[in-house]
Amino acid sequence: MRSIDYDWLEERTIIMALTGSYAYGTNTEDSDKDYKGICIPPVNYFLGLESFNEYNSSGGKNFKNTKDDVDINIIHITKFVKDAMIGVPNNIEILFLNKDQYLKITEPGQQLIDNRHLFLSKAIQKKFGGYANSQIQKLKQRNVSRSGRQDLIDLYGYDTKFFMHSVRLLTSAIEILETGDFSTFRPNRSFLLDCRKGAYTFGEAVELIELLDNDLKRAAEHSTLPEKPDYHAINQLLIRINSAAIGK
Repeated sequence: MRSIDYDWLEERTIIMALTGSYAYGTNTEDSDKDYKGICIPPVNYFLGLESFNEYNSSGGKNFKNTKDDVDINIIHITKFVKDAMIGVPNNIEILFLNKDQYLKITEPGQQLIDNRHLFLSKAIQKKFGGYANSQIQKLKQRNVSRSGRQDLIDLYGYDTKFFMHSVRLLTSAIEILETGDFSTFRPNRSFLLDCRKGAYTFGEAVELIELLDNDLKRAAEHSTLPEKPDYHAINQLLIRINSAAIGK
């Protein structure tokens, strides 16, 4: 089998940033570091036989990270754009970081960031809300089975990290739908850390999630954002970026 050569990856990464809890402002002394990036592969990955979706250095779903671990995920620009168009939270978040949170931005990367508002639409409700609901379902199921992050269960009676992530996703989606803008660095980070530190009982946590989910539905009903992103504008943006880069 032919070996895979990613010698080009670092040079052709157009955005690299520290993401996850450090980007949200909810990191603790035990937080691991997650780096996410976007790349434009060489021309043979567009026109030839080579294929590339993403590079991922993490240990996988069954691997528990520690504070000393570093995960790196770099995504093909076309895959990134397609996922951002349907409102995938991780992709939206990369585009709305504070300036000082980016480790690398090239000219094509800056073009993506400058046009980040093109990716905001009512599709945010389904994706952000869907991820939040999956977190709360895990919270409910694992609370019954007493599985999950055992250290948090021992301290608080349930996995408070699932709760915090649900609150973060729902309040982020509400912000986007109500304002048409977004900050990955969360203005309510103190509240989110309280959620993480067990300030709410399990019953209170479930009740709060239900209230926020209702707020999200109302925000979507009254939002002035488009139903979905402008396909033509984003398609032309991607063509311009790729056309200028793949021949280099």
